[in-house]
Amino acid sequence: MARLRARAGKHAATVKTRADGRVAPGPPTTPKADARSDGRRVTPFLFRFSEGHRRWFVLTLLMLTFEAVASVFKAYPIGYLVDYLRGNRPDLWFPWIDSPKFATTALLTSAIIVLAAVDSLGDSLAEIFLARGGRRLGYSVRVTVYAHLQHLSLAFHNRRRTGDMLRRVTSDVEQVEQFIVKSLSDIAGSLLVLIGTLAFLLWHSWEVAVLAACMVPVLSLVSHYFSQRITATARRQRAREGELASAAQELLTSIPVVQTFGQSRYEQERFEEHSYKAMAAALDSVGLEAGFSWVFGVLEAVSISAVVWLGMWLVGRDALSVGTMVFFILLIQNMFKPTRKIIKQWTIIGKVRASVERIAEVLARVPSVSDSPEAKEAPSFRGELEFRHVSFAYRLDPEDTAREPPNGPSRGLVLDDVSFRACPGEIVALVGPSGAGKSTIAQLIPRLYDPDAGEVCIDGSDIRSFTLDSLRRQVSLVLQDTILFQETVARNIGYGRAGATRDEIAAAAVRANADEFIDKMPDRYDTELGERATNLSGGERQRIAIARALVRDAPILVLDEPTTGLDAESSHLVLQGLHELMKGRTTIIISHDLHLIQKADRILVIRQGRIEQTGRHAELLREGGLYASLHARRFGEPGGGAEVVAFGPGRRKGAR
Repeated sequence: MARLRARAGKHAATVKTRADGRVAPGPPTTPKADARSDGRRVTPFLFRFSEGHRRWFVLTLLMLTFEAVASVFKAYPIGYLVDYLRGNRPDLWFPWIDSPKFATTALLTSAIIVLAAVDSLGDSLAEIFLARGGRRLGYSVRVTVYAHLQHLSLAFHNRRRTGDMLRRVTSDVEQVEQFIVKSLSDIAGSLLVLIGTLAFLLWHSWEVAVLAACMVPVLSLVSHYFSQRITATARRQRAREGELASAAQELLTSIPVVQTFGQSRYEQERFEEHSYKAMAAALDSVGLEAGFSWVFGVLEAVSISAVVWLGMWLVGRDALSVGTMVFFILLIQNMFKPTRKIIKQWTIIGKVRASVERIAEVLARVPSVSDSPEAKEAPSFRGELEFRHVSFAYRLDPEDTAREPPNGPSRGLVLDDVSFRACPGEIVALVGPSGAGKSTIAQLIPRLYDPDAGEVCIDGSDIRSFTLDSLRRQVSLVLQDTILFQETVARNIGYGRAGATRDEIAAAAVRANADEFIDKMPDRYDTELGERATNLSGGERQRIAIARALVRDAPILVLDEPTTGLDAESSHLVLQGLHELMKGRTTIIISHDLHLIQKADRILVIRQGRIEQTGRHAELLREGGLYASLHARRFGEPGGGAEVVAFGPGRRKGAR
């Protein structure tokens, strides 16, 4: 398993770094490769991920060769027996039997049994070897896609539906894996049998071989005709299934809203519509498969009839014996059996091609934020944070730009020449109306995005000069929408830093005011949280997030609306935890709640992507302007009626 993980990690890391610091995928999955036809994409895709597992596929090919040879010669004893009974073949020897007739019959029937056993053994061993190789290949593809998704930009993820991405990681990879495990042996074995049959016919009777070979281009044309249509319907079916999964995922995560607003009927109708589209696409595929099978059956009957007529003509000219003619007819039937297998699997090939296309589309994506070739490990930060003339606009990834309609919405600057500096340990609050660019500033600090112009610096160095991992290890975030995992409380807190001990986790929970409710849980720190931690209140979830940030012990802290939606008591407890968290750390607070930010060392007032005012709470109120306006709107009059919230452990105090 360790070697398997190492190979999968090698696939996940097999990317080239370009001069501009972006990561370019390897040749099989570049955008240029993406433009190639589907038929030429599957083979290099499978070859790329078969690295380290190819011995299983070589062994499979060897076993399928034995199976093909046995399958071709399996009918020979029957043809010999027919000619022998007509007196056209000599006796054969078999031990312990004196009668020539019985000895010949015993040898021929024994040959039938041996050839069938070799045929079956080769097929069984091929399935075993393919299962080992195919499952390992599927593992490599799955973990590579998962790793690549983690490095893609937020712009990519924000434009993709979760259910569709989930199907690409699971269902589409499973489709490829099942094709290798269950279908590849049928296709490869059938091709070997087909080639062996034509070679054997050519050796014995070129006339019959030519007749059989004439059917190959006809079958190829018919196969190509149906293949194009089956692939198109399979692609449409996978897309519809992705939409269905997304609709189901969205519904199941929004049950409280659906039930509260009484929209169950609407959601049911919407789900039925997606389900109907998926069903219709599947039925289209079934109809094409049935038509393909019918045409193939007719061609098989025509071919056998033609061989019968040709065989009778050759028997009449003494160019062929009756037994050989029977043998040839059986060979033609056996030739069509593997061909029928290929035709049956051809529909699966269409689906696999559609799945490979969807997987390759993800792997062909170039992460918009990545390590530059000169990136180095970040030293321990002191916490000096500086924005130098930063401008930024949310833009589409290059792969999505071509799909955007020409008259699509324009994307102006979200930040326009923003400059400020936060000293080590300083608390800086960002205030402004919704859409002013506050959260964008927070996302630029850990390089979730890169600015279009200007620099974001820590301790005087551009953060793009550091590796992403070493940078993000020294930045903590506490967000409005707290994300907790379906794990134990201890693992959720310890998620902040790999290797955190139980004592460190418990100490962080105490400082975050989370130990009180954790101690009341059935298994305390070993209590499993539900999906999205729905068994906790909003304040409890937020305090676990604060404990997680405390365990991380990063010198730079970003708080994005940490108290929004909390009641007074929960907000008070969260604020006490935040006070502990902010001690000695450079802190960026983003909030509409003026109670939270008025004790900051400095307040930056932002409007339309520009810093409009800078100062402390009292200074900005005296100055007037946007901050005073926001304060008056919140409390009814500037500077009056506000409840001052201290970041210390004491109780809140009302203003005089």
